[in-house]
Amino acid sequence: MKINDLRKLSDKDLLSRLTDNRESLQKCRFQKSIQQLEDYKVLSDLRKENARINTILKENTLDKGNIDG
Repeated sequence: MKINDLRKLSDKDLLSRLTDNRESLQKCRFQKSIQQLEDYKVLSDLRKENARINTILKENTLDKGNIDG
């Protein structure tokens, strides 16, 4: 998912997506270890999307801190 699409989601949606991605990443790593994973690009895509989500969540918390402060 592109970063602009992720920015439109709420924090709750982002957290649920992050949890789903972590579970998918764990499954893909297991498949890789037993050599059943066909497309290794999925691993890097999931890691990158997790990083994007974490960045957006951090930005949101910093923005809320500036508004409240």
